[in-house]
Amino acid sequence: MNIKRRPIWFASLLVAFAASGCEWFADPSPEVVRVTLVGEAESFMLVTSTEFIAANNEAGDMSVQLFAADTTVISFPFDRSWNIEAEQRFFLLAAPVDSSAVQVQVRVFLDGDKDFDRSVNAVTEDPVRYIYLFNQQILQDFELL
Repeated sequence: MNIKRRPIWFASLLVAFAASGCEWFADPSPEVVRVTLVGEAESFMLVTSTEFIAANNEAGDMSVQLFAADTTVISFPFDRSWNIEAEQRFFLLAAPVDSSAVQVQVRVFLDGDKDFDRSVNAVTEDPVRYIYLFNQQILQDFELL
């Protein structure tokens, strides 16, 4: 009688391990990035891209080279999603259209999980920047003297 129970118990254990182990093999890369912006400005410029490279110089300052980008003038509140499944990267730059300073609440979600949530004071000279790279290296840009 113990012999018949052992295969059932073993099969139950295998099913439990298989069910919990499926997450080990799931792809952790995000598919969708969602951006929400709330502020008081009448219009705001938004630059977004999934085709870019990022590099740090010797001082640690990051520069971004955009290969393709969308530039739009938006109004608040703003809520939009982008598919980043293929590129696995996202660049956002947001600034007031005029020279005024604007308080903006910026939220970025990756597959529904909050990744960025800050209230910032945005001006044309110091825009809101958000860069996301999944499993991609930021290049090091050194100048030889």
